[in-house]
This record gives sequence, C-alpha cells and structure tokens, in this order.
Amino acid sequence: YALRTQYNFKRGMPFSDCVRRSVVFNSVIRKYEEELIDYGRLRNAIIHRSTDEVIVEPYDEVVEKMESIVRLVTTPPMVTQILPKRSVSMAKDNVTVGSIIEDMSRTSYSNIPFYLKDTLVGVITRKMLVNSIGECIANGGDIKKYFNEKAIDKLRILDENNHYDVVSEKITIDNVLYMFQQNKKLTTLIITKNGTYKELPVGIIVTSDVIDLQAILDNY
Repeated sequence: YALRTQYNFKRGMPFSDCVRRSVVFNSVIRKYEEELIDYGRLRNAIIHRSTDEVIVEPYDEVVEKMESIVRLVTTPPMVTQILPKRSVSMAKDNVTVGSIIEDMSRTSYSNIPFYLKDTLVGVITRKMLVNSIGECIANGGDIKKYFNEKAIDKLRILDENNHYDVVSEKITIDNVLYMFQQNKKLTTLIITKNGTYKELPVGIIVTSDVIDLQAILDNY
C-alpha cells in the first residue's frame, strides 16, 4: 500500500511489480528487492491456502527484517534529523573573488551559495574559481587586480545551474540519494525551510555526504 501511494501505482498492481518499479526511485527497495519479492511469496503462501492447515510460517527474524524495511519505506529518516548541523557560508552581491578564496580557505568549504537580494542565484565551487583564475593567467591578466573584482562579474555563477538544487528541511535521506543518482552533475543541495530559492539556507549537502548518508540508511 505504501509503495502504491508514494509512487502513484495502480491500486491493483501486484506487490512484486510494485517492488520492481520502486527500485528506480527508492534505494531501500533497491537494496532489499529480492528479499521483498521472497517475502511477498511467503505472504501469499500463508494467506492464499485452500485449507486451514498451516503450510508455511515465517521465522521471527524474517518478521523483524520485514518490519524494519517497512519502517524505512513508510517513515524514512529526514536528513536534518541525522546529519550533524553545520554552518553554511554564503556569498552576497558585491563580494570579491579574493574574499571567496579566503572564505573557502578558512572554512574548507568547496561549495558556497551565492545570493542576490536574498535570492539564491548559484553556487560557487572550487572548480569554478580555479577555471576562472586559470583564464585570467592565460590571458595575461593582473591577478592582484582580479582578486579585487566582484565575483558576480568574473565567475560564471549565473550560467552554472545544473550542479545544485534547493530542497526543504523535510527531505528524507532516500530522496537525497535519489537526486544524486539521477543527476550525475549534482554537487550541492541547499536546504531551506520550505525548499525555495528566496530563503536563506539552514543546511547544505554535498557529494562527499552521499557515502555517509547511504551508510546511515543501511544501519538505520
């Protein structure tokens, strides 16, 4: 029932088909796909029998495993409940290239949300900075002067929009893993209260968090 509701499957779709189709969207289902198919067969053997004679009975550990999977599917953990809170370094309006570099060096952050008039318009990455500085050097530019230029004028902040996204603070770990799986260019998820671009961030998820999130989900 939970899978049919979450992914809008037809009401009469067999359990095994629901599992197979959910693999694309849900990492929990993907991990336990074969076990769930077997559990479905076990359920059918228990319920759909022609006599009152018990022909099969599940072990306690099977029941516990199934209950654990059900919890993960019906009440998946939210990222904000699991990941330790971290401060989010932001850049605004007239910040210079040099200031961004200093901020990255001080915080060790590689992805910094950039805001214009309190609206998220991009995410500055180390790769973006390195490419921009390299172009300046290749063109014989004055690096010292370049560092004092506005980041919005020198970096491709507004053009680079396929490597980040915005999500609400209620996003689940499984949904995060799905987003990174679907978009191989994704490097950053900005977490805001309601998942809109006109809110300041309350958290951030980067590519390096994916392995930790998967491990947390596996042991939840």
